[in-house]
Amino acid sequence: MVDWSDDRVAALSDQDLKNLLVNAERKSVAEVIAQCRAEMEKRDAARPRKAAKPRTGLKEFEHDMSARLAAIGKEMAEKYDLSEATAKANSVGVKGFKAHKLLDSKGYAKLGGMQRDGSVAVDRYISYRRGKDIVSLSVFLLKDQPIEAHEFHVIAPQALLAGGMPVAGIRPTATAAQKQSADSGLSFKDLPAAAAAFDAALARITA
Repeated sequence: MVDWSDDRVAALSDQDLKNLLVNAERKSVAEVIAQCRAEMEKRDAARPRKAAKPRTGLKEFEHDMSARLAAIGKEMAEKYDLSEATAKANSVGVKGFKAHKLLDSKGYAKLGGMQRDGSVAVDRYISYRRGKDIVSLSVFLLKDQPIEAHEFHVIAPQALLAGGMPVAGIRPTATAAQKQSADSGLSFKDLPAAAAAFDAALARITA
């Protein structure tokens, strides 16, 4: 194999350097392998790093609320049996039944449809389904509104939600295409009160 000095290795293009490393590894030439890896590390360190974009105030709020809703979801899951298996067992005969995952794949509140389609600034929720009934707790903020204008919504069938009003009363901007998960809801300005109403609705749906 050619005698590779550090200067000679440093003069190689990125692709030629990779090729040399592959060749050196194939022939088990430890010194050249070490030279190639050292040069690669040096080049990686010299490359400008793309700075991570700092979260905006709105994104920070959304992230924080998603975590807080998830914490409530986990607390409720310890209090009630919200497993998918139990939901399925109690939904036999409901055509096309699909159990809801309480949280998203990362363990946070799920992304709601109205935020997904861009019609509101924040729509994050946790939910449980049994049979045809769905109970959800969400944080909701209309577009072009200050963060302080956010609300917490508990949406559930009227039979499960004491004092519930038509969903249109708490989500007046929702269109017919943005079908809501149940026919009634309650709006709150503080999360503990919303969590208590969600708890009460879960107690009824799981009874």
